[in-house]
Amino acid sequence: MNRLFAIISVLAILWQAPVRAEVPQELTWEHLIPTGPPIDDLRSELSPDQFVELELLASIGAKQKLGMINDVDPQTEFAYELAHGLRKAGLDVDSLIQRYMSTQVEIRKRNAQVVEKLDGQLVRIPGYALPLEFDGTAVEEFLLVPYVGACIHVPAPPKNQMVFVRLNQSYAAKSLYEPIWITGRMKVESVTKSLGLVDGNADVHAGYSIEGLRIEPYKY
Repeated sequence: MNRLFAIISVLAILWQAPVRAEVPQELTWEHLIPTGPPIDDLRSELSPDQFVELELLASIGAKQKLGMINDVDPQTEFAYELAHGLRKAGLDVDSLIQRYMSTQVEIRKRNAQVVEKLDGQLVRIPGYALPLEFDGTAVEEFLLVPYVGACIHVPAPPKNQMVFVRLNQSYAAKSLYEPIWITGRMKVESVTKSLGLVDGNADVHAGYSIEGLRIEPYKY
């Protein structure tokens, strides 16, 4: 009898205990990028000017391979001059270009990757709201981006640095770009939206979406 009474008492306590609300996971934009080994960073080995010259060499070389310029093009002549200057500085130009191109391939690969474990999580993340859909003066859908000017300038942020947000109720945005906190349920999914720009429309690709439950102005 005593044991039965104890069990009933415990169940009564559990029944009366308040259910704890789910606490959103606070994210930064770095949390949206999968972790991996360090990427080869040539900036640590070259001066800023040398790195820019290497970028130009790689770009001109890519155009040559695609047949966009020939051996007598002024850009080709410019590339010879750049390569000569870097070699005079004691640099292995061919090796550096190969490393630079490999790094760009790895960056593009990582930019397309997402963090699968965030799927279904209740999250809270800050960013700038770029409105997509309006109801009068209120915003219903927007892209959340990490910095002012994203998507307006070229190129757009990678897909793992853009979040498509659909609100459960309209939000009166004060300006085109407004820093906010958004809380909601995150989905890991590819979303493509047409964005109106000054010189026409462009498709942008987000790697995540959020069903927005709460939106708050960001306070510095």
